[in-house]
Amino acid sequence: MIDFIGDVHGHSDRLETLLKRLGYCKESGVYRHPTNKAIFLGDYIDRGPDVRGAVNIVRHMVEAGSAQALLGNHEFNALCFWQKKKEGGYLRDHSINKILIHVKTLEAYQHAQEEFQDVLSWFLTLPLFIEAPEFRAEHACFDEGAVKILKEKKCLTIGSFERVHEICSSSGDLSDAVNTLLQGPETELSEKDAFIDSEGIRRTRTRIKWWADPKGKTLRELAFQPGVEIPPNALSPEILSRHFYGEKERPVLFGHYWLKGKPELIRSNVCCLDYSVASYKGNGVLAAYRFAGEKELLDKNLIYV
Repeated sequence: MIDFIGDVHGHSDRLETLLKRLGYCKESGVYRHPTNKAIFLGDYIDRGPDVRGAVNIVRHMVEAGSAQALLGNHEFNALCFWQKKKEGGYLRDHSINKILIHVKTLEAYQHAQEEFQDVLSWFLTLPLFIEAPEFRAEHACFDEGAVKILKEKKCLTIGSFERVHEICSSSGDLSDAVNTLLQGPETELSEKDAFIDSEGIRRTRTRIKWWADPKGKTLRELAFQPGVEIPPNALSPEILSRHFYGEKERPVLFGHYWLKGKPELIRSNVCCLDYSVASYKGNGVLAAYRFAGEKELLDKNLIYV
């Protein structure tokens, strides 16, 4: 069996509780299961109280062979945040909002600069997706076109800081493909329809349901922005022409979307495991799905703390 685990965001205590509930035991400093392996779906850093501890749990499991870990958008953002442009500045803007997102991570490694640099190098080795005969997994969105580009460009992991610069400094196919898998597709909102997110940031784009057929739907029906009232506008030609993840595709598991409430499947082959463990209100959970190769996912296999 495979245990898919959603966004941890520095909550090492919840992660340890979840691993124990799943039957993992700590041996020589590493969590292992007698038969299962874990797949972490990205976003190990930022927001939570023990980023360093969470990263160490995941990394030790990966290096011991008891888990795989995917790259999340927060790890990629951290890579960009510390890379300087030749013309000055950084690949990720050092605005107040961007700095605040990374505060918990910076605090965690305040007296461990070399260790932090090593962690950034480790992020370069994390795969952007996993595609197996029984399932697909990525941080935010599985898109066949994007995956094809990553395979052609031999970019299954970011691989190097030079490639970080290449992805961030261009708007070509490679950049689009990485952003699609790490952040999912989004569409523009008008200025009057902009909204304030849970971190107090004004947003002029909304995420969309990449697994839903857009034909015959309004923007409100296709938007995937929990807790936000999106207007029932017509969809743009770009969104209408997008390939969507069909009901006959193999199961796909991902995180990223900051859902709330009791974990449940989106569809029998679509499972999001980000249930806001780092919620400021403290009402989020850390979720997992125990997968045994079934062609149709089951709600009873969702486990959370």
